Amino acid sequence: MKPLIALTSEAGTLSAKRGAFCQSAYSEAIASAGGIPVILPLTREPATLRQFLHRCDGLLLTGGADVSHKFYAPRMPARERALIRDVDEVRDEMEIFLTRTALRRGIPVLGICRGIQVMNVAFGGTLLPDVPRHSHPQPDILLHKLRWESASKIRAAIGESPVNSSHHQALAKVAPRLRVTAWAEDGIIEAVEHSTAQFCWGVQFHPERLLKVTPQIRRLFTAFCAASSRRAVLRSQRSSAV
Repeated sequence: MKPLIALTSEAGTLSAKRGAFCQSAYSEAIASAGGIPVILPLTREPATLRQFLHRCDGLLLTGGADVSHKFYAPRMPARERALIRDVDEVRDEMEIFLTRTALRRGIPVLGICRGIQVMNVAFGGTLLPDVPRHSHPQPDILLHKLRWESASKIRAAIGESPVNSSHHQALAKVAPRLRVTAWAEDGIIEAVEHSTAQFCWGVQFHPERLLKVTPQIRRLFTAFCAASSRRAVLRSQRSSAV
């Protein structure tokens, strides 16, 4: 059964009007792995967000702008706050709510770049407001290697290829129940896995941009869609039993 995957939208502006969009690489990666991508509109309404998750089998937290310090360090010094860019608190609230709710419902979650940061904040962690040396303008260049934990499920899925890098925030204090499974050569956290959830993974790099450069990276999306497919079967069985 093809799973329905909810993709969070990237807040942005077009002709001075606030809007929501999602880069095609995310939906193409999901579709190529056997999922059906659905882009969610921006809203902070809890009832609407619950309905989204009720109809979806997996949650993909996409990349994008910074997470507001309000959600992880409300007393952050002004000089550090000045480094945070282009925040959208509606998106922050929406994704934090979706992540927590998905975990409670056993819905598979995959976080990419900003997505791993949202996961960490949602579960009680904090962020480094600015890591400029990890922001590279070329989206698909293999910039650095990773140091992997031997038991990493993500490593088992995709191997040990070098990865790209286009972020300037990163994980600081890691949330309880999130286990760090990969680091960049300079110590920046590059992957986490939830210690109790069946599938709740986050990566700091952008695998959706590497499908042609590093074909084995597709296995990350294949694993995510497979977990979501199992969730879809269970959801179908419950609906049939009612």
